[in-house]
Amino acid sequence: MWPFSKPVQAASVSRSPTLAAIRCRPTRPGAGLLVVVVLLWLIGVNYQVNLAYVAAFWLLGFLAVGVLLNLRQLLALQIDVAMPQEVFAGQNAVLRLTAGGGGRSRFLWLCSEDDYLAQRPSENIWQPWRIGQNGGAYEWRIPALLRGRLRVPPLRTASVAPFGLTVSQCVWHWPSDAVVYPAPVDHAPPAAAPRDSGDSTEHRPVQGGDEPAYLQAYQDGMPVQHIAWKAYAKTGEMLAKRFEEEAPAADKHIISYRDYPAGTPKDRLAGLLCRRVLDAERSGVPYILELPQRTVAPQNGQREICLTALALW
Repeated sequence: MWPFSKPVQAASVSRSPTLAAIRCRPTRPGAGLLVVVVLLWLIGVNYQVNLAYVAAFWLLGFLAVGVLLNLRQLLALQIDVAMPQEVFAGQNAVLRLTAGGGGRSRFLWLCSEDDYLAQRPSENIWQPWRIGQNGGAYEWRIPALLRGRLRVPPLRTASVAPFGLTVSQCVWHWPSDAVVYPAPVDHAPPAAAPRDSGDSTEHRPVQGGDEPAYLQAYQDGMPVQHIAWKAYAKTGEMLAKRFEEEAPAADKHIISYRDYPAGTPKDRLAGLLCRRVLDAERSGVPYILELPQRTVAPQNGQREICLTALALW
């Protein structure tokens, strides 16, 4: 490629890059061909050689066609990305890139923008991707080092097809909604920390029962059957009844952050709790995850909810 400094690339703001988002520059063969065109033109001007004029303009036309065909490799290209379903810290997040061929083949080179900016002359960071007339798919592996939101670096796309005279590049940005779960840490589960309650049963508020436990302000969406009509007749204030049911505490396996010594680093604590959540899911035992600001009770999709809560904690 051209040995001068790297130009600043414009980011494509949509799935199909516009002409303004593509940067095109000559390769070494293309620059050499341009020099030959200039020399032939100078020969034609100085010595009035018509054949030099013909050769110069013919090569210039060939170079112009090469530029247009090179730009067509990226113009009207649409790339969709599928985020990984599940990834833990320390693993590689595999993103699946798909692109429609649009009725023609494309020859692309891909690399992460982070690798591109930090590359050394001896490193080969580019990966080939050939898109057929019926489309193609590519697996893009991104290291997921930390728990939390998955950071998807910008993706640089380049093409030198079809003649290798110019290289066209653009940068793609995708918003990420994927979450990196904490890396599970193998350990022996500690003894549960003592709870403040001395009763053998735990009262859990739900909507149902026979006797009202307390009243709360009525909100839109609450069942009409739970409206406290007697209280409304006395005070004129719309209130809703809440009930409670008893659930044996022995039936609940509580996974709590309080089971570990105070001062345990949060990342390690998240990994310890993650291992216990995975073990509980594997054994099929009902469990409750207790975090400082949140408690996740048994429910549909509890595994994903718990792992997401640990990742964003």
